[in-house]
Amino acid sequence: MEGTQQFGFQTAHRIGLLVLSILLLALVLELVRRGRLKERYALLWLAAAGASFLIGIFPVLIEKLATVFQVQYLTVFYGVSFLFLIGIVLGFSVIISRLSERNRELAQELALLAHRVKHLEKRDDRDSQSIDSDSSRSE
Repeated sequence: MEGTQQFGFQTAHRIGLLVLSILLLALVLELVRRGRLKERYALLWLAAAGASFLIGIFPVLIEKLATVFQVQYLTVFYGVSFLFLIGIVLGFSVIISRLSERNRELAQELALLAHRVKHLEKRDDRDSQSIDSDSSRSE
């Protein structure tokens, strides 16, 4: 990193990150409480809020990584954020794929059940007609 000057997190950045992480934590907990977010998905967001909170308290973590990789701290911060978002997108893609497959299976099952009900209704209509015609003959 020769020739570039490295600036650490300023106090305003740290306070902003701490406030945002606390707001994210509160939002996630409220969404879980209201049943709008499942617990299994909330864990990832709670981990993100916790990591942001730790970075806000100990910004030296990002600065050490920046030194190890010989980049500016903001590059590390954006890189970690990007990887987190890629992880979320990949996780949701897996979930959507699974739900899409389940939706297809349910649609096929529904079509088979609808066909069976239609077939049974026709058979029931024939049986009731034959019973009606038998009862009218016996009278």
